[in-house]
Amino acid sequence: MNEAIFSLAQVRASFGRSEELGRHLALLVRRARRDDGCLGYGLQQDAGQADLWHLRGHWASSAALQAHLQQPHVQLLAQLVARGLIRQMDLATEPGTCAA
Repeated sequence: MNEAIFSLAQVRASFGRSEELGRHLALLVRRARRDDGCLGYGLQQDAGQADLWHLRGHWASSAALQAHLQQPHVQLLAQLVARGLIRQMDLATEPGTCAA
């Protein structure tokens, strides 16, 4: 039985780079929404901390999430770290529900 799963990421921009980071994350979200097994994907800038961004994905299964993480557009996160746009990133998953 495949259970849906949520992916959660908190991404903190380097000082003075939040707007630029937000543009790159928005592109990642648009691409991720087309991935197989994606039930929803969103991006939100934290209301109290302008340098903090929240990514939340909803996946049909753990396998769908794992396939998503192997996509070239997800590797963009590593490139953003290397370019100095990201100074901190926390990733987590939690069980979700899948409407049949």
